Amino acid sequence: MREGGAELYPLLKQRSVDAFLVTKMENVRYLSGFTGSTAVLLITRRGGIFLTDSRYATQSEKEVAGFSVRILRRGEKMMERIARLIRSRRYHRIGFEGGDLRVEAFQTLKKALSPISLVPMRPGVEALRTVKTERELDELQVAIRRAEQAFKKVKKQIRPGRGEDEIALTMEHAMRKNGASKVAFDTIVASGVRSAMPHGIASSKKIARGDLVIVDFGAECNGYFSDMTRTLYVGRRLSGKKREIFDLVRAAQEAAIALVRPGITFGEIDHAAREPIEKAGYGAFFGHGTGHGIGLEVHELPGVTPNSQVVVEEGMVFTIEPGVYLPGLGGVRIEDMVLATGKGCRVLTGLSRGWEI
Repeated sequence: MREGGAELYPLLKQRSVDAFLVTKMENVRYLSGFTGSTAVLLITRRGGIFLTDSRYATQSEKEVAGFSVRILRRGEKMMERIARLIRSRRYHRIGFEGGDLRVEAFQTLKKALSPISLVPMRPGVEALRTVKTERELDELQVAIRRAEQAFKKVKKQIRPGRGEDEIALTMEHAMRKNGASKVAFDTIVASGVRSAMPHGIASSKKIARGDLVIVDFGAECNGYFSDMTRTLYVGRRLSGKKREIFDLVRAAQEAAIALVRPGITFGEIDHAAREPIEKAGYGAFFGHGTGHGIGLEVHELPGVTPNSQVVVEEGMVFTIEPGVYLPGLGGVRIEDMVLATGKGCRVLTGLSRGWEI
């Protein structure tokens, strides 16, 4: 895995901190290889300390690489042990994950460490995670295949009379059966007028003929997630306004994907998707960003959002998912995962984007 958090040394120097306390579990896993649920890292310019409790003593010895492993004593609290470690080294400024550390833990540290300064580090490890390694790309591809194989089987069951919740449950079972230890998130199945809800979690509503059906789903592989969306139509011929917004969303997604390459900003990619939708008069019905980074978290940096000045780098993986949602009629969203390459863009997901079941 990593070498004791060495990738963070430039950040420590830049922010003039003596050490960096990492508490977010996805970041702990990324840096150390640990897959348990409780641990922190204390990273200094001389190396890193991994601290967990006795439940994970054996597991951490097997999984953790590049860090000195320490185990809490019985009755000892995590932040109290961290505070003692920091005080023993006479540090003056300690970085911490401001977006993760709970208020109670922060207050405990602040009181125990005074007058040592606590410095929020944003962005921190998340910035490192935006560019994927070959190993990470392999995990993502497996997570994608597990989800796609499930969808190909289950979409044939999307027909009049089936409940949204039935389809969602069948999808999740199929992804687990394909090897995922968990699903990426609660599977979204939203049909008919409910498809106008961008995050319409599956309900007991029965699917009806003439419904647009949004299915948003993702699987897991060794902690990495996939995320994709397809919009289907229950009927022989998609026409009228439903066909209009379907074709519009598909064209918007294709325009955004065509723009992806290193050196362009995420704001420009968002604009490429948003412009045709706005020109068609549906801008008010596309309220979310065009996409998001994905990896150890379903939603992580970078964000494909309006006005973002973040520049695309080779190795970044993110989604492209424009949508149009018309209250009282229904909605359309099409989502794929893409990889920025030295030559431009590679679409990682391979499902048909058509509306046919």
